[in-house]
Amino acid sequence: MKKTLVLTHEYYPFRGGVARYCHNLFKFFNNSEYLVITDNNKVETKDNVINIKLTYSWFKPSWLLSYFKLKKIIKKHNIEQIFTPNILPLGSLAYYLKIPYVISLHGLDINLALKNKPGLARKILENAKAIIVNTKNTAEIIKPLKLDNSKIHLIYPGLDFDTNYDESKLEAFRKKLEIGDNKIIMTLARLNKRKGQDLVIEAVAQIKNDYKLKYFIVGSGEEKKHLEFLIAKHKLSDNVFIFDNIDDEELIYFFKLADIFAMPHKQLGSDVEGFGMVFLEAASCRLPIIAGDSGGVKEVFNRSEQAILVPSDDLRALVVSIKHLLNNPQEADKLADAAYKRAGQFKGAQQQSLILKGILK
Repeated sequence: MKKTLVLTHEYYPFRGGVARYCHNLFKFFNNSEYLVITDNNKVETKDNVINIKLTYSWFKPSWLLSYFKLKKIIKKHNIEQIFTPNILPLGSLAYYLKIPYVISLHGLDINLALKNKPGLARKILENAKAIIVNTKNTAEIIKPLKLDNSKIHLIYPGLDFDTNYDESKLEAFRKKLEIGDNKIIMTLARLNKRKGQDLVIEAVAQIKNDYKLKYFIVGSGEEKKHLEFLIAKHKLSDNVFIFDNIDDEELIYFFKLADIFAMPHKQLGSDVEGFGMVFLEAASCRLPIIAGDSGGVKEVFNRSEQAILVPSDDLRALVVSIKHLLNNPQEADKLADAAYKRAGQFKGAQQQSLILKGILK
């Protein structure tokens, strides 16, 4: 395989869909086969990962200064091609570096590129060696461009979530979090407007007097203060809790303590849920799932008995769905079993990695 430069704003251990997607695709490669260049402040320079500044807001184009740094890195490390999940601005870098490149598209990225710089986006895609899309929904976004279909490849995010756990540690979590006989609703996602944690808080406020329940929000992000405001506004300090610093190995215990996984994501203009890897993780833990009815989730769950999909910002539909699952545990179990079976139909991360290796050869 040609040695590949992975040029990205997001990479593990940063927590985000694109970061995990890229990491899961490349972590099965030999270190000698790729080099990661990122400017994410959560990622340290070590092994075959280098953290350097890639964009400068005070300079136009913002990527130009890093162009010269990358030219030296490409020569030093004998790089033969580039893989980037950021069509703008990093796709511009790849285009002007004049070596073969692969663009990976995820939803919001290509929507914004086509909205803000349609001509440049088209040129980058037309000249790419290959285009990776994370869903058929993303492929539909670029369909009007009438690109060469032979170079468009679908690679779903690969499931690589360890569902093994320690029973004694689970009981310790149960006591620490004072679960008791409460029903637990859980969301694992970045705290931003699109993910819909605010809507779940509003739903909990409506039903808190009818059920013994707690809502665990796992994740960090810019919406934390707003979510805390909603918790205080509805007097939910005994019902809703935000966990913004949970280690990856502890996530399984939140899934195992939960009774419902709810992430009623919504589409906000160009911002769309590309796939939602977390839905497969919840499904692999046999949880009944409530999701938003937008983006690539209809490819995750392609039958109504696999998950409940609620319209964007439809609080009433969300409340009805939560109450239905709480009132009908047997129906919740059926939904969870169907989601579990569906998750098993997706290729694992290592299998998806092999597909990418075939494209990069």
